[in-house]
Amino acid sequence: MSRFASRPVLLNLLTIAVTVVLVAIVLVVGRVGIQPPVELVIGQPSPQDYIAPRSIEVPDEIKTEEQRVFEENNVPAIYARDTSLENRNSVQALFDQIRKVAPTVVIPSEVPTTTEPPPDQTEPPVDGETTTVPPEDPGPTTSSTSSTTSTSTTTTTVVPPPTIEEQIDTVVESFRTFEDAIRILVPLHNADLEKAALGEGQSYLLQVQNMVETALDRYFREEIKSPSALQSLRNTILEDPPSIFITGLTEEENAATSSAAARIIERSLVVNSFVDEEATKAARDAARAKVEPVLERFFEDAPIVNQGEPITQVQLAAIEKLGLNIPEVGANRLAVSSLGALAVMLAAFFLWRLAPTQWSKPKHFALLGTLLVLAAAASRVPGILTTDDPTTGFLIPAMMFGYIAAILYDPRTAVLMAVPMATFTAVSTGDVALTLYAAAATVVPVAFVSAVSSRRELRLAIAQATVVLSPLGFATAWLFYGDDRRWTGALFAFLGGVIAGLIAQGLVSFFETIFRVTTTLTLLDLTDRNHPALRLIEERAPGTFNHSILVGTLAGKAAREIGANPLLAQAAAYYHDLGKTENPRFFIENQFGVSNPHDRLDPVSSAAIIRRHVTDGLRLAREFRLPTEIVDGIRMHHGCGLMRYFYHQALEADPNVDASLFRHEGVKPKRKELAILMLCDAVEGATRAAAMHEDPTEESLTKLVEAIVNEKLDDGQLDEADLTFGDLTTVKRAIVDALVGYYHTRVSYPGFPTMAEDSS
Repeated sequence: MSRFASRPVLLNLLTIAVTVVLVAIVLVVGRVGIQPPVELVIGQPSPQDYIAPRSIEVPDEIKTEEQRVFEENNVPAIYARDTSLENRNSVQALFDQIRKVAPTVVIPSEVPTTTEPPPDQTEPPVDGETTTVPPEDPGPTTSSTSSTTSTSTTTTTVVPPPTIEEQIDTVVESFRTFEDAIRILVPLHNADLEKAALGEGQSYLLQVQNMVETALDRYFREEIKSPSALQSLRNTILEDPPSIFITGLTEEENAATSSAAARIIERSLVVNSFVDEEATKAARDAARAKVEPVLERFFEDAPIVNQGEPITQVQLAAIEKLGLNIPEVGANRLAVSSLGALAVMLAAFFLWRLAPTQWSKPKHFALLGTLLVLAAAASRVPGILTTDDPTTGFLIPAMMFGYIAAILYDPRTAVLMAVPMATFTAVSTGDVALTLYAAAATVVPVAFVSAVSSRRELRLAIAQATVVLSPLGFATAWLFYGDDRRWTGALFAFLGGVIAGLIAQGLVSFFETIFRVTTTLTLLDLTDRNHPALRLIEERAPGTFNHSILVGTLAGKAAREIGANPLLAQAAAYYHDLGKTENPRFFIENQFGVSNPHDRLDPVSSAAIIRRHVTDGLRLAREFRLPTEIVDGIRMHHGCGLMRYFYHQALEADPNVDASLFRHEGVKPKRKELAILMLCDAVEGATRAAAMHEDPTEESLTKLVEAIVNEKLDDGQLDEADLTFGDLTTVKRAIVDALVGYYHTRVSYPGFPTMAEDSS
């Protein structure tokens, strides 16, 4: 099923449709009712005089049909292009074959690369010595636990590269049609390879291939309709071959290359267009449809038909076209509904374009629809306040939609909310001053609310935005209503801000709960150490708790460095090992002073216990009603990675052991924040283990982080994450910086016992 027919898309479209209907109802409710159209019948007397309010032209059907037949007969036959006949693949195969038969050259690199020796290598290689390992040949493996060492000697036979004539013969066997071109292109490619070996290659063959393919595309698009047209085109190409100028070739070489390209092009061309009966018929039907109707003109203020006169077909068409048979609608309901619908669809479209991943979720569209319906209702407030003072309309709670959108979504969404808010206000009041004020009031709180980090700061932001609304109301009233309305405008704007702020605080909490939206405030609550789930981790698995806090610090710093959500990364890290509270003693960080229970288990059983902490965590997350984003952190922090410790234990007993028995059963992370969590979790554990044996240095930490990140990349755990390699570089640097600060050098105080002394 295509993405346009998927269930979320259908739900989103349904939500938009329902929102359009509800907004239209809210905007037109209470207006004058709509009367049914007047029924007019051809040949019956007109019930009244119908006067044309403007000049109009009505089609004459008979003359129009004659013109349609004429235009239909003038449409020429249409040719259809059969792309299956176009020899594109053979051209691609030709150039691929030329490359394939060419000798392999080693292109020098400007940046030297280094390869770290394996762990069991005890002696460095001799200076200047280079070891080359053929690809896809891992060679013999060694184990650090093995007591014997096996060596092997490999004899390499150097096969001389094929000569140019041999290469030409090989290619001609498969592409005899292009023999003339092959005899030019093969030496050209070999010459380029020789320059490439010196670091001076110009990709001659690729340039010729690109030109040939581009030319073929152009000629095929022009459609070759007959053998005579094909032959004429071939002659033209050979007589005037395409001009090729490749830097590094002589004039004669460029001319020969142009001739070769022309030969390939002209021999690849075929007749590719044939008469398409269906398309021709469709074009002729389209020509009929495009015919402008032959019109009969009715002039402005002239009678179309007088009362009592029989109505003709042309007169009825004129009356219906002018809408004279439809009674006027109070306040133009149709226009109001249309503008409201347009505002809804534009808001949904723009937000989907800005963040398609986020706005593809039905719950976000449902919340947006709810906000738009509330905005339409808020726009009716000025009309309800029927007073002689127009500034009472500044009580409109437009400001709360800026609050809510900025908190539940982001500043861009909040700013865009000003468009439907202003549109609804315009169609509800018809007042320019109120329309401008509503748009500005929606935008004002965004700057204050978007940076809040606590509910106290939210209340402060509401107060600050309310203060700003007073001069806004003052200036708007002064500009549109005159001097005597300035102060009342400021007063009502202030009161409207207070009312909007109070309502917004209640609605934010309500929407967070109903729509399960994770906001900044939700994440702040989750990082509170008094959260029941965090207290459970601290009480049952204190080592895991400390590990999670440190991972949260690393993840938050790394996320901040690449512009991701640091609070989400930190909160997800705090709860990612929630499942370890079920069997805390089976995890090394909680085994202080006790024996390791895994010593009594086989590797498969140990792996099963370790793997279960993810499923236990998901179950506990549901019990604690943690947000979806945090649940994803639990599910994805190991991905489907390999538990290498137990896997290597099993390998010692059975070299053919199934690696899938030692893989996690999670899901690969998709969001940047959760990919960062996976890396920080692995890095923190590995760093802690390394620190037990030696004091970490910045260099050793850098190597460790590089190794872990590369391992995750090689294992495919980051394949679905929206992290770039630039992001990964920044993340690695941020993690190392944080670890250096954590494992800093500590001063030895005289007189204090060391851990080594205590243990002796």
